[in-house]
Amino acid sequence: MEKILMGSIVGFVAFTLISYVLIVLNVPFLIIPFTVLGVVFAYRSLVGTVRQIKFRWNAQTWLILAVFVIGILGQLAVISPSGVFQNGNLVFWSAHGHDGVWHIALMEEFKKGYPFQDPSFAGEKLVNYHFFSDIAPAMVSKYLPISDLDLYFRIFPLIYSIFLGASAFYLTRKITNNISASVWATVFTYFAGSFGFIVTYLKNKTIGGESIFWATQPQSSSGNPPQIVSNFLLLTSLYFLITYLQKKKSKLMFSICVLLIGTISAFKIYAGVVLLGALGIAGLWQLIRDHDFGLLLITFFSGILAALLYFPNSSGSTSFLIFQPWWYIRTMVVEPSRLNLIDWELRRQTYISVGRITSYLRVIQLEVTAFLIFFFGNLGMRFLGLWDMVKMSKNSLKNYFNLMFVLIIVISLILPLLFLQKGVASNTGQFLQYFVLLFGILAGITTAQMLSNAKTLTRVIVTVLMILAIIPTQAGLLNEFYGPPNHPRTPFAQITKQELAALKFVKENTPIDSVIVTPPYNQYLNLGDSIPNIWDWFDTSYIAALSARRTYMDDYEQADIMGYDYKPKLEIKKIIFESDNSTEVKAALAKTNANLVYFPLSEKPKVDLNKIGLSMIFQNQSVEIWDTKIHNNY
Repeated sequence: MEKILMGSIVGFVAFTLISYVLIVLNVPFLIIPFTVLGVVFAYRSLVGTVRQIKFRWNAQTWLILAVFVIGILGQLAVISPSGVFQNGNLVFWSAHGHDGVWHIALMEEFKKGYPFQDPSFAGEKLVNYHFFSDIAPAMVSKYLPISDLDLYFRIFPLIYSIFLGASAFYLTRKITNNISASVWATVFTYFAGSFGFIVTYLKNKTIGGESIFWATQPQSSSGNPPQIVSNFLLLTSLYFLITYLQKKKSKLMFSICVLLIGTISAFKIYAGVVLLGALGIAGLWQLIRDHDFGLLLITFFSGILAALLYFPNSSGSTSFLIFQPWWYIRTMVVEPSRLNLIDWELRRQTYISVGRITSYLRVIQLEVTAFLIFFFGNLGMRFLGLWDMVKMSKNSLKNYFNLMFVLIIVISLILPLLFLQKGVASNTGQFLQYFVLLFGILAGITTAQMLSNAKTLTRVIVTVLMILAIIPTQAGLLNEFYGPPNHPRTPFAQITKQELAALKFVKENTPIDSVIVTPPYNQYLNLGDSIPNIWDWFDTSYIAALSARRTYMDDYEQADIMGYDYKPKLEIKKIIFESDNSTEVKAALAKTNANLVYFPLSEKPKVDLNKIGLSMIFQNQSVEIWDTKIHNNY
């Protein structure tokens, strides 16, 4: 099983990289023979490996199986209910009506071929986004009769969740050769969260607050493909690095390490930064200590591959780091949605203004306390890993793997404490994901060691207490996903069957390069529906996702994150839909170069579209679609 699962992760990365290269070369269909060749090449080895599998159906096997099944189900529970049909309407829970349809829009964009455009910002190159996680599902959807919805919300989350658990389990076994430690590390990876639930309970007697201390937790990563992929790729990279260090002359291990580490930046740049940084430092130390270039060569070739994949898809406009130390801790303390300790901040400022030595000591006391809250709050029960963190640190100068492991934790903690990202300041908080992830591995090792010599009753009590301390994070996440118990458990947004018919019409009856103008999002509109229409809920990429056509400008939040100046396009949209001056509307529409005007009837433009030369090509009780006659192939 170890060979199959860890090999499958390598296969997933190779499939994604090959697919990307073939798309860029405009020969994506070659992925079919490449995949067939890969299956044929691996068939004999795979069959031989499967035949060697012998399950011992004892208590340990059932325990491992239970941890994986419950952990996977917990992750699927926060994504798989979205993208399903209820009474003919397509419904979404939590933020998936925004995040999920954005990824589906990207999948549709990749099917069109290279160069990539932003599907919701037509005419602009797709930049400053980690889109590699959407390539594999896009190619599967392109050549197999499986819907984007099933691939994004159910099939790939299942695969990713299996990979996450497997990478945590087998990395820990590789480090410790201890099954108990591997099981506990998997438990911490799937279930352990922050201590945010303590804050929310003290505030309003509810359980939640997964990211109150800023770090998002692995439980919610299934709803963020770049995050969960980077999580299991980081763990898998470490797994093959330790294997490489054990087999220094293995060209296969060297190649696998370069593949994994070189591509991880394209899945998530933050993971690439911490992994390449730690690997580079360890490589320099290996060169100084043993005159060995092994790790430095992996760093060099991985860095070249990372640069080739990342920089062509980055404008550089939002990648500049701003030195802003302690911003996360400061905002954690004062932000009303977090700790809301305004008086604490006022005291700190007062002590600084006094300027005495004793006052500065009080400032230091406050800052140290805030850091400890930040540190332990984010870790939750994973703080148990501190014991093995100290042990690894002591041995790190003699053990290159330990050095890399410790450095990744340190780098992923220090960088967000020092820097913000230009454009979207809080983006550097994503470094913290790897800090909590690796501490989960250490916590599993420490817990297994604590219980190894304990009496049976002590083990049972500690295990129960551990689970009780872990459960609130998972329970709070499900509560936030489905809504509070005293509120009807209804989806957050929907696309009605009437609107789905309109989107299907566009997909089946318009040229693939068509551009659609849609109404500007009206945050003050509230039609009072029990399940709001998606356009009444938030500004999203749902039209680009479901019609497989680009839109002129939608999803302003995503556009802002990626560094586009969306405001000029937004003003043009406002003129088209809000002006009653036909000449002005016609001139604004000409600037868009759009082929279609699409709108729900409640968002109908003020001008008569017939009078400015448009013709209606679709109408039902919910939606109208008009042709601008730039080209007419309907």
